[in-house]
Amino acid sequence: MDNGAKEGGTPATWDIIRKSPHLEDLWQLHFSEEGGPAHNVPSEFIANPDGPDAAHYLLLTAQTDGQFDVFNSRTNKSKHYPAR
Repeated sequence: MDNGAKEGGTPATWDIIRKSPHLEDLWQLHFSEEGGPAHNVPSEFIANPDGPDAAHYLLLTAQTDGQFDVFNSRTNKSKHYPAR
């Protein structure tokens, strides 16, 4: 979700996205202040979880066979998603 701390990622939008079928994870650029804890993902999936924008980013690397990885520059961790 491309959002800012005070824009995008509203609770209503978050609820719609979260209920999408087959959604394994949701990644956010910023913690949504409006959403609070109930309408945000766990911090390991947020590039900028609190305070001012620290310019952390999410990097998606996709392969031609459908597998991909998401890298969080704040945590220096990636998650691999196999092709289905």
